[in-house]
Amino acid sequence: METIWKITNLKRIPGNDLVIEAEYGVTFKLEDEMDRRFGLVTLEGDSNDPNFIPYENLTEDIVIGWVKSVLGAESIAALESELQQELQSRIDEKNNPEFIEENPFVKKRIRKNQDSSEE
Repeated sequence: METIWKITNLKRIPGNDLVIEAEYGVTFKLEDEMDRRFGLVTLEGDSNDPNFIPYENLTEDIVIGWVKSVLGAESIAALESELQQELQSRIDEKNNPEFIEENPFVKKRIRKNQDSSEE
């Protein structure tokens, strides 16, 4: 399963640029199925900390690291497991449907290639 994390918004304090909230989105892809989850975490920090990173020096990877740290490995693993099961269930249902819905009384239209010339 492919997992893609994105930061969708940051809230910071004017003057010292301390980021106090991060909104994130995470996309899960499995075969041709995908799902997204969004969330918000509160961040704690101190602009006087020697490891403080100025706002203009932040990267998305840094903030994603903070988000993952706040969520914790167990929470992330549970979310990924839940989504993997959900996506696998969709794939299984598509590959082995309980029912097939179609209407045999409707003619299927075949489009002609517009580039082909008729003589």
